[in-house]
Order: sequence, then C-alpha cells, then structure tokens
Amino acid sequence: MLLERLEKHTGLPRSLLERYAETASKRYRVYTVEKRNGDRRTIEHPSREIKAIQRWLIRALIGNMPVHEASTAYSKGASIRKNAERHVRSRYTVRLDFEGFFPSFGGADVIAYLKKTHDDPIMVLSAEDLSFIRRIVCRHDALTIGAPTSPGLTNAMMFEFDSALADWCAARALIYTRYADDLFISASAPGALAGVEAKAAELAAAFPYAKLALNREKTAHLSRKYRRSITGLVITPEQTLSIGRDKKIRLKSDVYAYSKGNLQSEQRSRTAGLIAFVRDVEPAFYETLLRKYGRETIEGLQKGLRSSLKG
Repeated sequence: MLLERLEKHTGLPRSLLERYAETASKRYRVYTVEKRNGDRRTIEHPSREIKAIQRWLIRALIGNMPVHEASTAYSKGASIRKNAERHVRSRYTVRLDFEGFFPSFGGADVIAYLKKTHDDPIMVLSAEDLSFIRRIVCRHDALTIGAPTSPGLTNAMMFEFDSALADWCAARALIYTRYADDLFISASAPGALAGVEAKAAELAAAFPYAKLALNREKTAHLSRKYRRSITGLVITPEQTLSIGRDKKIRLKSDVYAYSKGNLQSEQRSRTAGLIAFVRDVEPAFYETLLRKYGRETIEGLQKGLRSSLKG
C-alpha cells in the first residue's frame, strides 16, 4: 500500500521507484567534516531523488511514529535548550555517548522494528513495501549520517530503550534525556549516579533494534563544582543556561567587527544565528549586547539573517 501511495504522490511508475531503491546506495555524495576534537566525521548525503523519497517517507510514515519524551533531538518542539533545561535543578550529571550511533542501525533492524510496531490499518506495509523502505533509508544496509530519515527513524526505534532507562532513572529520582547519541542523567545527591553507566550498557546490550555500544572514552562526570556543559550549553551555579564564556567573547568580537564594517560576509549569518540563539537561551546577555552595541547594530545583523533565509 505504501508504494501505491508513493506512486500516486509522485506520478512515477513502480519500475522507476524500484530502480531508485535498487541503486540507492550508489546515489550518495560522501564527504567528511571536522569534529570539534579534530577528528573527521563521514557524511553520506543522498541524491536529490533519494532525498525526495526519504522526505516523503518522513511525512507519510516516520513522522507518525511514537517518540519518547526523553528524546530531545530532531522532533517537533525539541531543542538543545529544552534538553539542557531539564537538568538545571540538579547538581551532578553523567554524560554517556553511543559509538557509531546511526550506522549501528541495520536494514534488518529497521524491518524488525516496523514488523513489530507498525499497526496502522490505513497504511498496511507489505513485504514489498518493507523491502523498499529498507533500501531507501539505508546505504549499504545501514542508516547514515546525512540521510534526513535517520534522525526520526532512530528516535522512534529508540523508544524501548528510552522508556526502560527513563523508568529506571525515575525510580531513583534521576533525570534522563537523550539528544541523538548523547545521554544525560542527572541527580541531586552525591553518589546517586553510581550505577547509571552499567545500567545503560546493560540496556544497550539487550536492545533488539541496533548494535548499540557505549563509547567509554567519552563518558564524563559533571558537577556544579566544575563547568557543566550539556548539548553545548553551560549550566551556571545560579541554575540558569549560558552559551559560555568563550562563545560570548567570540560573539562580542564579531559584533564589534560588524559595527565597524569589518565582519566578513560568510561570518555574518553565523553571528546572526548565534545572536538569535542567545536571545532564546540567555536573554540577559542579549540585552547586554543591545546596550553595548546598540539596537540598530544587533537588529541589522538579524535582518540580514532573515533576508538570507528568505532568499
């Protein structure tokens, strides 16, 4: 039934859709980008045709799948601010990381998940539909960083894991959130996080829809005594969110350069985007920028961002 709906939506014959699915793995642009730690991350970006089909799958299928409330990335209303806000009242946080998160979900895992959980009578998935989905959302039979279907699909497939860990944490007065492959668990009492890593590893090992494994080298124990950074935001001793000292210094420098006509055009959109982010996350610092550099300067930068987005 899914393929029939896709045929009607696109006007493309089944034979062409099948050809796209059969050759999907060859229709990607592969490149690397530098991580903050200097390592390289591989991005596998689908062609226009494959991406269009993937986006249709998001609207018709993936976007309707249940996602646990602990998942705070890539879903409607989710944001790094909302992820960090859940932890501001706590005193201690452990950050865990999954290794090779998206590629750990294989094509067989996608099919197993859909067979077990999909029960929409309006769109029954046939064996042919399942095979098509598998080939369209996977490259070389695994999810990728770069395909628009990967975030929503993994969020849905992680529901069972998120539910189990969230329940375990709630029973111990702990706070749990997951932002993609980053897990954050917080507590108010010292020592309360002692068993968290072992429990997460246990649930990961038993997880049926991916070969999940914690990256032990990235485990971090954070507390109010030291700088607590959650999804790029700093939790201050006053239990508020901040973009952090380093970003503030860089932002002030860029705004000053803009006010003097010396900010390069390619930097303007990044600076304007950060200002918009600051206005949402740390309004007191936004007011500081207005007082220091003037409303005309700040709003002029943001106007440029809005114009570029419209263009």
